[in-house]
Amino acid sequence: MQRIAVIGNGGGGKSTLARELGRHLSLPVYEVDEVQWLSGWRRAPLDAVAQTLEGWAAEDVWVIDGFGPWPVIDRRMARADTIVYVDLPLRTHLWWAAKRQVLSLVRGQAWAGQSAPPSSLLLFRTLRRVHAMRFDLLELVTKDGRATKLVHLRSPRDIARWLGGVTRTPAGVPD
Repeated sequence: MQRIAVIGNGGGGKSTLARELGRHLSLPVYEVDEVQWLSGWRRAPLDAVAQTLEGWAAEDVWVIDGFGPWPVIDRRMARADTIVYVDLPLRTHLWWAAKRQVLSLVRGQAWAGQSAPPSSLLLFRTLRRVHAMRFDLLELVTKDGRATKLVHLRSPRDIARWLGGVTRTPAGVPD
């Protein structure tokens, strides 16, 4: 595994999983949210986001966590040698996202380089919208023979079990 795309709904542990994969496999980890959001959770210009994401995907090794613009996702999925789809029940995403919201407020630090979390209304609307896109996402990650490189994780236990089976790669040694 040298090019791993990690996708799924918010609050499902994608970023944590991506960081663990990066550590296990000695790969750079990139977070889409860090480029698609400006301070205060304002959307970054689409062209700039797409350019950055395309640049990451063109590299030889990476773990990329998140979505971004739809055409860029499709090209990244084609380039990935492993697609990890974190597809937990909506209630799990909602619960974990709610806990993350509270912790972010208490700590005064959020994710994606933000100092505060997004509004709960924005977050929960996004979670519902992404959940409604599940079938489109599954179609995207399985088209053109991609199903052979798909790791479809449907529970926290699946995530832990799969990550536990990922073989560590010494730094600088491709698998």
